[in-house]
Amino acid sequence: LGVEMPFFLNTLYQEKGVFVRGLADHIHFATPNGPFLRAFGAVDGTRANVDVLMKAKQDVLVYPGGSREVLKHSSTPRYELLWKERLGFARLAIKHGYPIIPCAAVGTEDMLDIVMDIPVGFARDNLSVPIAVTSPNKIQKIYFWFGEPIPTEQYNGDCDNDDFAREVRDKCKASVSASIKELQEKQRNDPDRYLMDQYASTLKRAYSRACESFYSEAADASDASNTCMDQNEGSKSIKENGIKAKTN
Repeated sequence: LGVEMPFFLNTLYQEKGVFVRGLADHIHFATPNGPFLRAFGAVDGTRANVDVLMKAKQDVLVYPGGSREVLKHSSTPRYELLWKERLGFARLAIKHGYPIIPCAAVGTEDMLDIVMDIPVGFARDNLSVPIAVTSPNKIQKIYFWFGEPIPTEQYNGDCDNDDFAREVRDKCKASVSASIKELQEKQRNDPDRYLMDQYASTLKRAYSRACESFYSEAADASDASNTCMDQNEGSKSIKENGIKAKTN
């Protein structure tokens, strides 16, 4: 649903110092989220705009499936790629000799439940806007993955060659599909996947440390008490021996 995009952009910038320009569909800028998207550097994903960005050597973030992939219908299986025969991103990468770094994210579609699909056929045929909700027990980590760059320089800018474009697209799709399965496997085996589990683990660790500290202090106090008793017993014994010596 594209919810991960702000976290993705922030993570990429914080970890690598890379600021990417996200491509958004025209319809997104007509919603209340338009100013928010612009603030994160998003631009209208037209070929003309992408040409300008690539000529300026800007890093570009693309959802190859476009608005239908971002605004998935509730009947669409989670994490299914809806690229169909789209070749635009591959053609532009070939045209400018741009390497493509496949990436994926897993987590957002698991924490959101689509309760309604609002048709917006007036803006795009067969398009709908999903209304999603979540709950505290479904809030969880978002896992990101970055693959090896897929080069395009070997095609010598021949962006009109359908075979070249399909080859690039299929390489990207295969890489992303494999990465989603890899992330889902990691997700299934992560004991701290859910936020509530993280809280529970934190509380358990805090309780354990508090107990250790309490018993350690109690043991120290007990040792100090025994030392005092031993000293008292020693003093008493010395006094008794002194009394006996005087009596003798």
